[in-house]
Amino acid sequence: MNLEDLSTQLLFTTVPIWVEKVNGETSGGTAFVYNFQVSEQEGQSIPLLITNYHVVANARRALIELVERNGSRPKESRIRAEMSAELVTSFIDEELDLAAIPLGPLLNQLESSQQPIFFRSFGPELIPGPEVLNDLAALEEVVFIGYPSGLRDQKSGMPIIRRGITASPVWNDFDNTPSFLVDAGVFPGSSGSPVFILNQGSYATKDGIAFGNRLLFLGVITESMLRIEGNEKAYLGLGKVIKSSALRSFVESVVSRMQH
Repeated sequence: MNLEDLSTQLLFTTVPIWVEKVNGETSGGTAFVYNFQVSEQEGQSIPLLITNYHVVANARRALIELVERNGSRPKESRIRAEMSAELVTSFIDEELDLAAIPLGPLLNQLESSQQPIFFRSFGPELIPGPEVLNDLAALEEVVFIGYPSGLRDQKSGMPIIRRGITASPVWNDFDNTPSFLVDAGVFPGSSGSPVFILNQGSYATKDGIAFGNRLLFLGVITESMLRIEGNEKAYLGLGKVIKSSALRSFVESVVSRMQH
């Protein structure tokens, strides 16, 4: 396993999340580790698990699955950790369909009990600014990582990488909301998946071909678009993505509340 490869590192940013609802129903989705830098000088940061609000809504309890660490490398063994309903629903935005779950206490607890966790995180440094965003083409290749229909490698716990294209421009607010559409296989379980532009080696720009790697965090899968005719539902092969700029504002408000 080449842990220096960008796409390999992205595999370890996500975790599966299962939720038992108050009414006894269950749901599953994807969460990813988003790191908010509190102080650059002191190197302080707050790790948060980000998922969709609809995944954790009306939760009685939640479970996540984490990869154990041996030194600086991942192990094949995994740990399931239970989270309270209060924890997973403390920081939500129903309108944006986002939830932020503080992860630091659990990581510290597992570290102190000799069960260190291997994960990778990213933060606002990967969110494209207005200039970069406006220079993107209307059609861009995207990748997203998660657990569609709960599917994952049962031995290693690895998530599934999906690929697609933008179905509406990232720089446009689809239906006047902070979102855009992707043409990709988005199924239940993909909710909460981070969406990236990942180019390795070279990529097209408005000025021609650029050489090198490019990694941009575009947003979070929130729903699969359906066509409904009577009682019949059909997947359109389209997914809706909450923009990363909206997530950044949400996280900033969450951290502000945590600190007061």
